[in-house]
Amino acid sequence: MSTLHTTSAKAPAILAKTLRTLERRGQYREALAEVEHIWKDIRELPDVDGFEPHDAAEMLLRCGSLIGFHGQNEHIQDSQIISKNLLTNARQRFWEIRDTEKVAECENNLAVVYSRTGEYNEAEAYLASSFAQNIPSFSDARLHSYVIDSIINLSCSRHNENLEYQKLYEGEFKDYASDYLKGTLCANIGISHRNLGNISDALTFQEMAKYHYQRARHQIYFGTAENNLANLYKETRKFSKAHAAIDNATRLFKQLKDKNREGFSLDTKASIYFAESKYDEALRTVNRALATLRKSENSAFLIDTLLSKAKILLYLDNFPEAVLNLSEAVEIARVQTGDKAAIQLIQQFEAALDAKNTPTKKNIESNDFELVLPKKISRFKEYSGIWITNDGLETIGLAKGSLAVVAKTKVKAGNLAAVAEVESGEVICGFYDADIGIVCIEDAHGEPQIFDHSEVRLLGKIVGVCNQGRNDDGKMIVEALKI
Repeated sequence: MSTLHTTSAKAPAILAKTLRTLERRGQYREALAEVEHIWKDIRELPDVDGFEPHDAAEMLLRCGSLIGFHGQNEHIQDSQIISKNLLTNARQRFWEIRDTEKVAECENNLAVVYSRTGEYNEAEAYLASSFAQNIPSFSDARLHSYVIDSIINLSCSRHNENLEYQKLYEGEFKDYASDYLKGTLCANIGISHRNLGNISDALTFQEMAKYHYQRARHQIYFGTAENNLANLYKETRKFSKAHAAIDNATRLFKQLKDKNREGFSLDTKASIYFAESKYDEALRTVNRALATLRKSENSAFLIDTLLSKAKILLYLDNFPEAVLNLSEAVEIARVQTGDKAAIQLIQQFEAALDAKNTPTKKNIESNDFELVLPKKISRFKEYSGIWITNDGLETIGLAKGSLAVVAKTKVKAGNLAAVAEVESGEVICGFYDADIGIVCIEDAHGEPQIFDHSEVRLLGKIVGVCNQGRNDDGKMIVEALKI
């Protein structure tokens, strides 16, 4: 007697539940193996003859969603077209049996597929239709709609709108959403915080995303959270932590055979080298990223990586090739998203060009300055001049680019101080606090940067600033801080 294959023995409803569970864990290859007996050729419809109408529609929905995710990761040609066709078919079938919650789920997934290929107008149209369905506010389909909306907000750089979802996370979403959905929303909010310069909040939400993805057993998205944390460590110039996080993410993506994210993680690695001014290493790494991403249908990743290469070439003084890479990114963005996205790419490139051509002042700890000191601060015995390179202190008279006068004296909690990172030598100025091995430097808006005590060296207390230039004798005129 022959033995029946385990998957073929499963009732359609049980099989569909298995597929959904595996999908929410990012185990797309394993899920597709479960339907090999009814879906031998992905370019054809799964064999759902003999299924009840609801089961048939559900199977098309599950297969359509799976091939979209799997095809993106494995660079399967036309996978997103196949996904769209299956999801559209499933949607029509659910309409016919009047299951509006499933119609909304199909529309959610169609929005994901269209956003994946950079067709955001179509994605937003399907999402609007999903929101219009009369379904419970706590249903998985409705909560998923909010997550997809946050994904599209990110793609279209609508970061302030995305932060509104913090309120959602604290309410019904937190009570009813799965860890998979919670992790995705936290990750998206974290990215928006990063883009708005809220680094502390960004770190908090990415750590929360990692926590939820670990609970959901979703290794791919766990790796994505590591990628996001690597970017944050880069921005706070903690380069060793940044490299460790991104290397962990790349290893994980390679192990999972997720070529799309492996390619984009290499772009992140290149950006870390770029921030360290290691432009040759950055170019080699971004070329590896492009070699992988050019095989992908994910235009958003490719656009970002082309822009990265353009900026790197700019700093290697290869302006013609930089422009060629920018032009390719702009053309893809214009076709996929529209003129606004294309213009934003040009503006980012122009900002990089301006930054390259603007002379930077290095921080100086020396006695090379002849200072004219006001009586209020002349009591200090030893000083150094520090060029302010961080933002966030303008409202208290310490504008970026001005010269702060630092006295080598005792610094108390709440004093304005300057610290230098041991690894990079970068100087950060702000309100100082320290406790149990942790050093915190906070700007005038309350945004903190946190360091291990071994990562920074305290330079001293900021007591004055030079904003008026030099007097007739060429000496720097110092003003006491009015705080």
